[in-house]
This record gives sequence, C-alpha cells and structure tokens, in this order.
Amino acid sequence: MKSQRVSHNSSLDALKDLVYADDKSILTVSLSSSTLSDAVGDGAEGDDAISNEPPSCEFCCTFDANSHRVRGKNYNRDKKKVEAGPSLFRYFAADVVEVDEYVREGFCNLPNERVQLALKREQEMHSKGLPSDMPPYIVAVNIIMPGPPKYHLVFYYAVDDMSIIDGTDETPSSKLANQFFFGDSDAFREKTFKLIPRIAKGNRLVKKAVGTTPVIIGKKIATTFVRSDRFCEIICDVTSSTVAKKVCSLVNSYAKSLVVEMGYLLEGDDSTVLPERIFGCIRLNHIDITQLRHITMKEEGDNSTSLR
Repeated sequence: MKSQRVSHNSSLDALKDLVYADDKSILTVSLSSSTLSDAVGDGAEGDDAISNEPPSCEFCCTFDANSHRVRGKNYNRDKKKVEAGPSLFRYFAADVVEVDEYVREGFCNLPNERVQLALKREQEMHSKGLPSDMPPYIVAVNIIMPGPPKYHLVFYYAVDDMSIIDGTDETPSSKLANQFFFGDSDAFREKTFKLIPRIAKGNRLVKKAVGTTPVIIGKKIATTFVRSDRFCEIICDVTSSTVAKKVCSLVNSYAKSLVVEMGYLLEGDDSTVLPERIFGCIRLNHIDITQLRHITMKEEGDNSTSLR
C-alpha cells in the first residue's frame, strides 16, 4: 500500500527480574542497565511532556529486548539465532485508545495527540532559543484492534541518534533502517517489518493461538505507513484479516488476565544487513479495555479526548 507523506514546519543503573508464573511454567525476564528505557517499569516512561501529554497508558511498559533471539550474522548459512541485545530505540509512551471510528490517517497526525503537540512545543521553544522534548525522529507502531470496543494500540519510540537509522554509523542495522524508513518502496517495508509475539502470562488456549513465531506483518494483515521527516507510523490493521481478528478477539476476551509482550524489528535477508536488531519492545499488563481513554473526531479534523 502507498505511504502517506506529510510535512511539518518544526524542526536505571540496576538489575531487575520480572518473574511471571503461569501454572507450571515460569518466565523470567532480566532487565539490564544497558538498555536505558528497557529498565523502566510500571508504565512510567519519563517526566517529559511528550511522554505525559496525554498521559501514557498505565497498562504498558517496555522490557529487555535481549530476552528475544534474532537472526545472527551468518543466519543464511548456519540458521543460528543470537541474543538480540538492547533495543535500538527509546520507548517513551503508549496510547491504548477507544475510538468511534478507526484513525487510519495516523495518530502522529492528530493535532491534539502527543506527536503534533510535541512538534508545536518544539517550534515555540526554538523560537525562544530553548531545547524541546521532541526527539529527532519518532517511530510509532499503531495496531488497529477489532471491537467491541474499537480501539488502537499505539506505541512510541524515540530515535535519539539519527546515525542508527540513516546508514551513517555503518552498521548492518543502520543500512537496513535507512532503506526502510527513508526509501520509496512500501513493498519493501511490508516484507521487512517483523513482530515477535509472546504471551508471558495467560492461559494455554491464548498462548497456543498467539504463539511465539516471528511474523512478517505485511504478509498477514493490511499495513500502511504514514511518514514525514520527523516520524514514521506503521499502521497494522488487524480487522483486515479474518484469522487475525479471531485471534485478537480471543485476546480481548482474556485481556485482564494476560501479560502480552511484543518485539519489533526489521528482517535481514542477507549478511550485509545481519545480525537483526530489535528496535523496540512493549509489554501489555492486564489491560482493561473497559477503562480506556476515548477519542472523538470532530468534523474539522480535530479531536477531543476523554476517559470513560
């Protein structure tokens, strides 16, 4: 599908073990001091305005990407996977938002949501010669979830160093990211964006339905990309697939009893863009979909928000 392009005038040093017990199985995820935002828990991503205006979803936090295994440098020859290492990007907020109608033009474009508010603040701060909390670049993953209720899962990651995505740091992951984020081919983006799912806590039925196999999202559901010089929003429409809808409806039914984890990465298909690197992770802790922030779109394209 074709990318939507827009333009803008804005320019825990501690170790923590999270242990989840589910019947006879125990999953332990270690958070290391090397992963910056990965060491943040309980949904508290930071004190900056972009993380808190509007408030980030209290059910969401990040986790250690190194708990995943990804394709190694010589994967095409030996099929070996390696520990992923720390996330490339900094997780800073999540929106789990109920809507009357799905927001298919992207949350990053909504005037009263965090990215546009941050861009506006950036202009104001720069006019005074002051720094702002708007990072150089934002990557947002927007998952359109089947209802009822209709809602979005939107996870935001900051790229604080552009060299890790523009190819200039000369790493394989930067080379791949440059083509993904700044290239012209949506077909390439669709075949490259990959998700690693995991039910860290939940019943066996849901675990079996979700699985842990990495999946190229664009091969399973409709995926679109809203891009500007300051952000890329990856919109994954679960409602476009009957199979995906059934799985996510099952997840909705058990949401309050589940801990769901997802890692996002770009698939490397040859040694020049390997090993793979996870760019961001998200953990959803016992989400109550009856207690979501609600967005109502106005006719002029603005939006208002409330908590039900």
